[in-house]
Amino acid sequence: MDQLLLSPVGNKINVFNLTTNIAMTMPFQNRSNIARLVLSPDGRTLISIDVDGFALIINMIKRVVIAHFNFRDTVTAIAFSPDNKFFFVATDTKCKIFESPAIDHKTFSPLVLYKKYGNLHSQAITGVTWTHDSRFILTWSKDLTLKLISLHKIPHFLPITFSGNKKPIVSAFFSADSKRIFSVA
Repeated sequence: MDQLLLSPVGNKINVFNLTTNIAMTMPFQNRSNIARLVLSPDGRTLISIDVDGFALIINMIKRVVIAHFNFRDTVTAIAFSPDNKFFFVATDTKCKIFESPAIDHKTFSPLVLYKKYGNLHSQAITGVTWTHDSRFILTWSKDLTLKLISLHKIPHFLPITFSGNKKPIVSAFFSADSKRIFSVA
């Protein structure tokens, strides 16, 4: 498989093939400057979100836009699940989990909301990561806390808050067995 580097340039996306030294620009553009790019783990779906929260869902195999979506606010964090079935989007203190859009056939509504949280943190969510089995999601925020939430409903499970960071959280990770959490501040 080719090694591709995706780079937002204003409201367009440049694709650099690192093995053949070929660069190309995707044949579409966002409404304004691109703020977030996220590629699914299987490399088939790309989501490009501009600074105003307007998104393009792109089929990377055919290099075509399969849907447009408005998140109605600035997106502060986004990530696909490792199994490619879901993706998580945070806008300020709110977050939503969507089912990944189908790229092999047309659907009337490509984005299906799976779950949403109103005020997960007291300040803007700045990052998200998934466990390797896609069962749990870890978010972190400007309020210096981390929250562990489950994707599917688990009886008697409530979101867990981890605090104690003294500086802004840069990133967080799960261990290989998903039993430990590491945060970098």
